[in-house]
Amino acid sequence: MSCNRTLGRTLWRIAGLLLAVLLLLSVFAAQSLAQTGSGGIELLSSGVTSKFQEGILFDAEVRSSAEIEEIAVRFRIGQREIGAYEYLEPDEQSGGESVRASVFYRTNTSARYIAPGTIITYSFEVTDVDGNRLDTEESEYIYHDDRYEWEEITNGIVTVSYHGPVSFRAEELLDATVQTLENMGPLLGAGVDDPIRITMYNNWPEMRPALPPDSVTTRRELITEGQAHSPEGVLLVLGGAPRASGIASHEVTHILVHRAGEGSLGRVPSWLNEGLAEFGNIQPGDSYDRALLRAIQRDDLLPITGMNGQPGTPEDVIIFYGQARSIVRFMVEEYGAEKMRELMATIKSGKNYRNAIPEVYGITPLELENQWRDSLGVPHRNLPDAESALPTALPTAALSLLSIDALRQQGSGATAVPAAAATVAPERTATPAPEATAVPQPTTVPTAVPAAARAEQVAGTAVAALSEMERENGEGSGGSCGIPTRGGIVEMSSVALLVGLAWLWARRRAGN
Repeated sequence: MSCNRTLGRTLWRIAGLLLAVLLLLSVFAAQSLAQTGSGGIELLSSGVTSKFQEGILFDAEVRSSAEIEEIAVRFRIGQREIGAYEYLEPDEQSGGESVRASVFYRTNTSARYIAPGTIITYSFEVTDVDGNRLDTEESEYIYHDDRYEWEEITNGIVTVSYHGPVSFRAEELLDATVQTLENMGPLLGAGVDDPIRITMYNNWPEMRPALPPDSVTTRRELITEGQAHSPEGVLLVLGGAPRASGIASHEVTHILVHRAGEGSLGRVPSWLNEGLAEFGNIQPGDSYDRALLRAIQRDDLLPITGMNGQPGTPEDVIIFYGQARSIVRFMVEEYGAEKMRELMATIKSGKNYRNAIPEVYGITPLELENQWRDSLGVPHRNLPDAESALPTALPTAALSLLSIDALRQQGSGATAVPAAAATVAPERTATPAPEATAVPQPTTVPTAVPAAARAEQVAGTAVAALSEMERENGEGSGGSCGIPTRGGIVEMSSVALLVGLAWLWARRRAGN
């Protein structure tokens, strides 16, 4: 009886092994069929290679009975909504049947930068001249920093890549990230099932080349301890930093804020984004609280809800973070987590936060800020009145042209009104301006000219006459010649002087 039972168990094991083999063969057959398109196009090999800091190399080798027309690769970077499409260039061709091709996708610019640890999902598309087409199944590739050999730890959702004997640090980052997902995911209404990958560097010289291209000055002056690439679901963390777990916690909250509140239409303002990231930080420091307390004591708080971005000075940036965390804490404690989830969803739908906050909370952003200020016992922030914000008009002095008629009026005893006292510019009179009078050529016997007419001639020629005399004598006058004014009134003594000088110049020319 015992022998029969043993034989029975053996047969069941053999049957189970045969079934497993059949299943494996069916899977391989399905994969083989998936890599063969209509008309017999076949993918012989394919691959992706990281050329870190420069780009990614896609290559493929295909075969077909007809001439290969095009080979292209479709790929999606991380969790971005929009993918990319590139054509491969043929490298070799053997008898028109086998073609090897490749394309190098550059990532060494800010616009095309890809963070280390990003998942690249890709597939190939092949067509031949007969119209046959092959679409391969999607594959995944991890774009690693190829300067190091990486090890990984994961809980299935969060994966930490590290190198060197620092597994204990990697485990701390993993635990901090998982805890933050559990705390902040429900608060924000963010999905926590999509993968998150963390690349941990041991020191700043290791991490600096992995960051997006920036100016050399910025890299020298700043040390980045953490950086979130939210659309890709990727974090870069400086594992040797004193509060590395807090850095990972802060940065992963940015990813959750992006998932809950941002999309093709919606953008979460910086003060709310950073405030939530610090609110979710499981290992916060006290520098932000100290900066906020100093700002309150000096009455130097920032207009936080009215700011479109972060301030420019380092001191104000620290105050900004402290205020942002404090006002987010007030929003959650005063109105609850449900309102925060609703706010994120409303912003993601495409509404500006200035419209989303009144819709969700029933108050304006400024009123929300003033409620927060009330909780701290500090004065309200008020917008300036519309009238006081307008520029003040300044009086403008009226200007008028000086004519010979004005000179005549002054000579006859007419009283001139100073320009500064005039409120309205005088209308142009109907009296035509005097026509230009040609400089009279001197004769041996000068002709007498009435005084008034002589004044008109002098007014038009006095400056030219004096200049001519200076050129003939070769002497400089030491200054410019003109009609001096004082309070807008022309002095007749100056006119008489000009008349005399002009007369002397005319006699001199006549004598020559």
